[in-house]
Amino acid sequence: STWGKGGSIRHYSGVTTATSDEPTGIEIFKMGFIEVLISSGSTMVAGGLEPLALGKFTENIKMEKQRTGEPYPKIIRMFVSRGVPGIMAGALPWGVLLGSSKGLFFGLGKACGEMVVPESIQGKARAVSMGAFAGAFQGVGIAPFLLASTRVNQAIAAGDMRATNLSYSFTILGNVIRNEGIQAITRGMGTNAFKRALDWVVRFYINETLKEPIRKKKSKNLKPGEKVVLSDLDKLWTSLAAGGISVYVSTPLDRLLPLLQQRDSSKSTVQLFKEQFKGGLPKLYAGAVARSAHAALHVCFLMYVGDKIKQIFK
Repeated sequence: STWGKGGSIRHYSGVTTATSDEPTGIEIFKMGFIEVLISSGSTMVAGGLEPLALGKFTENIKMEKQRTGEPYPKIIRMFVSRGVPGIMAGALPWGVLLGSSKGLFFGLGKACGEMVVPESIQGKARAVSMGAFAGAFQGVGIAPFLLASTRVNQAIAAGDMRATNLSYSFTILGNVIRNEGIQAITRGMGTNAFKRALDWVVRFYINETLKEPIRKKKSKNLKPGEKVVLSDLDKLWTSLAAGGISVYVSTPLDRLLPLLQQRDSSKSTVQLFKEQFKGGLPKLYAGAVARSAHAALHVCFLMYVGDKIKQIFK
């Protein structure tokens, strides 16, 4: 909005209106609600597109590497030899559904963070705050979808190809709730929220760290009153790098989460965590290269592609 003495000219979503007073609480709420809606909707679309753009393919390579330990070339040839069904395995329906939910809650958390965190907090501190909000919201919101996806993948691995059908997937989830109780949906939710928050804090921090020297370099050629504008290429490669590097921080928790969702009540979280370190770092970081590629795509789609989609909506 542009405010002047005695009135204002308000610009929002392509609409220009003249007013004589400052915006009311209801107007501010409406504008904030629209902003949250646009932000979360944009990242939801971006998240849904990710599995179709080799996001699920890199995830499958990562999982197969962790399961078998086979060389990457052999694993890639195995999937590629099956043609499009092999490359896109798992992308539909659960890949897109889970990707969309990740994007939705990520955007919702980030938008809420933008409203809560004071404007006086900028730079890396603001980036870390946004990452914490986005990650925590994402972790809590996708927990039921992640549980369903994990159990569906287990059924497919056991040879039950009916699990590839979306309606049957919900049958599997219903059976889990019936047999294990409604608490099964929240199993591992706290760990997932913490893990996602850590992921996105690291990613936002790395992203901001990479952008700082770019801004500093470009600021030298600015005229008075001009602001630094990062190019699309700058935003693209920094988001990819942030996702790829963050994997080496969050891998232990990432490996722990599926075990929490599959565990029986006889094992505690601490016991499961200790078991992850029995094989040493090589076992713990098995599949880290593919995981890094997958995370790079994920961050790129939610941070870069999501912003591009948001610009279209606005």
